[in-house]
Amino acid sequence: MRLVFLSDQFYPKSSADTEQIISSLSAMSKIVKVTFVFAAYKNFIPSKKNIEQYYNKSCDFTIQYVVHRFKNIRGIEKLLFAIAILKKIKNKEYEVSYTRNIPILLSILLFSKLPIIFESYRPWPDRNFLAKMLFKWLNKNKRLLGIVLHSKYAGKSFSNIGFSDEKLFIAHNAFKSDEYIVKSKASLCKKYQLPQDRIILTYSGRVTKEKGVDRLFEVANAFPELSILIIGSERKGEIEKHASIYPNIIVLDWMPKNEVYSLLAISDILYIPPTKKARDISKNTVLPLKTFLYKATGTSILAPNLEDIREVLCHNRNAYLIEPDNLNSELLAINTLINDSTLRNRLGSSAKQDMEHLTWDNRAEFIKNFIHTRYNTLIKNNNYFHN
Repeated sequence: MRLVFLSDQFYPKSSADTEQIISSLSAMSKIVKVTFVFAAYKNFIPSKKNIEQYYNKSCDFTIQYVVHRFKNIRGIEKLLFAIAILKKIKNKEYEVSYTRNIPILLSILLFSKLPIIFESYRPWPDRNFLAKMLFKWLNKNKRLLGIVLHSKYAGKSFSNIGFSDEKLFIAHNAFKSDEYIVKSKASLCKKYQLPQDRIILTYSGRVTKEKGVDRLFEVANAFPELSILIIGSERKGEIEKHASIYPNIIVLDWMPKNEVYSLLAISDILYIPPTKKARDISKNTVLPLKTFLYKATGTSILAPNLEDIREVLCHNRNAYLIEPDNLNSELLAINTLINDSTLRNRLGSSAKQDMEHLTWDNRAEFIKNFIHTRYNTLIKNNNYFHN
């Protein structure tokens, strides 16, 4: 199969979304012929080598790019890219297109003859009325072969507006831990001035109140003996300024994934903010990608007991789940984990064992089979040439 993956994001880039895309494409390109068409800026057009080095992935796909002319004006960039890719794919022998971007999805369905797969972690139909009506309309287009969702929680929103089970495929994210080497705790503690004789609770990701990171200030007050590590700062924002007054909070800048993985692995508790805020209010986080990174390290995880989280984390088996937005429950859970090393070790070991089969290669194989099935159904029903 000849697949073209279309992305309006710039590469290389440090966000979890872009890393997920590269990990997926790296695995997919081992089993199908993939062309990756992405956005670039005139002052830097990344090569395949740049992408491989940045993401620490082997990329066996062909790369092409479209140069953004309105740098960082995202609305205009997205629209112009969606138009520009039509010329890039014209007269090419691609069989299926694939994207995570709605403007591209619309452009392909309205102005080309290619069938397309859409991938998303967001429950789009639940976002607002316009999104709901848009996807109801898109569901009528036979060239929308199907939607790959990162969680059952997101999948339900599409089922509820009429998408058949055959058109929806749930593909949880993954992580390949053997690509990373864990550095010694002694060397990391020395480098980042971490105490070796204290319990370390670590959060990795976007350092914003929208993600619920501000909850860690209450934790710092309640447990002065606990070292709290926040990884991923990109600026001196509100969280960073507030954290500076706490002697037991250390904030580190964004860093390469291998370094992050090592710091998570030498921690004692990994923290997914136990709040609904990131999922239900800011609406930008559903079953966060960090969940799989956390599991792969073998460190115990504290997380909210939410429907999407429960798809891959189970209380007292591979994580410690608590009622979201309940500070007392959160502090009691942290106290339990601090004082029970046997529990921490058991939870972490079980989580890591889960990840042995949850690899990018396995995920790519499942998605490939889904695409083949949907494409063959389209051809069999003679819909491709008559839509």
